[in-house]
Amino acid sequence: MTTALTKSNAQLEVINPFQESINSLVVIAFPKSNSKNFGLALSIAQGATRYAITEIGGRQMYFAAFAKTQADAGRAAALLSHVNSWKGTMIFSLGKVIPHGYLVSQVIECFLESCSCRDSKAHCQTIIDDPFSPVTQNISMSISIRLVASPPLKQEIKIDRYAFPCKYLFGWFQFQKDHPSSPQDQIQAAGVSRGCDICPHFKPDDFRVVGTKTILKDFFE
Repeated sequence: MTTALTKSNAQLEVINPFQESINSLVVIAFPKSNSKNFGLALSIAQGATRYAITEIGGRQMYFAAFAKTQADAGRAAALLSHVNSWKGTMIFSLGKVIPHGYLVSQVIECFLESCSCRDSKAHCQTIIDDPFSPVTQNISMSISIRLVASPPLKQEIKIDRYAFPCKYLFGWFQFQKDHPSSPQDQIQAAGVSRGCDICPHFKPDDFRVVGTKTILKDFFE
């Protein structure tokens, strides 16, 4: 923990929140507030892996850098719940300013849930059908008129099953079949867009085949 210096004995500490955030889970900066929760917020911030006071534009700001651990993630979530709506609060992660604090809160809460599981993969991963198979891509709801009463001929087709590495991202993500980037790189880029790349358990390279399944398909489809 960094000891804050005051104007009475020395110059306030100068830190670079962009640089500090590269190796941290998140860095939260907030000003002094008249909120009744300011004292509690300050106490939480002081428990971070690194805490400092600095001055920006003549205004005193409190900085807390949280490590990529379950304990610090819990502190970060608690601090955000108090300071996210305060005017002047800033959030930094992976060398950039995060404009929407509620997205960071959602990702951190998801990470905390995964930490409470015996196997984090049980929380993080979702098993899906091969997203690039023409069989799964052509499955759709349709109404057809058959001119014969006999049941259609069926064929058995095996398709791969994949582990998609991030349940949080899955609902917003769609693979691009002809994209020049690999599926793993597409997932990583989408994670950057959605903000879940800050999660220590976000591992795009975990996208891989985990098994197969057999489906029945109309023979002439």
